[in-house]
Amino acid sequence: MNHLTKICLTVLSVLFVTAVTAHAADPENGRKLARQCSVCHGKLGVARGDPEVPNLAGQSSLYLEKSLKDYRSGERQDRRMTLLAKNLSDDEIKDLSAWFESIMITVTEPE
Repeated sequence: MNHLTKICLTVLSVLFVTAVTAHAADPENGRKLARQCSVCHGKLGVARGDPEVPNLAGQSSLYLEKSLKDYRSGERQDRRMTLLAKNLSDDEIKDLSAWFESIMITVTEPE
């Protein structure tokens, strides 16, 4: 492998790692951001009371990200969520989604 090829591969590797790191979700920041969600969705993402409010705990981060972006853009409507999501950045959405996905849910089969 010639010297120029090695330099190009090194530069590409650094750019790739930087891009991945720059967009990595931060579940701990998501936990902090989720305080505003807890009123309806519960402290750990398990909703209580309102049948219109879904559980978020254990949901796929991809699903949550899409849902929040759809609320933010107006593609999906809900009187509460549209207002809350409109001020969220892409990074905040990733962080929130990572937090709720990280919560482990267990299921017990009825006897």
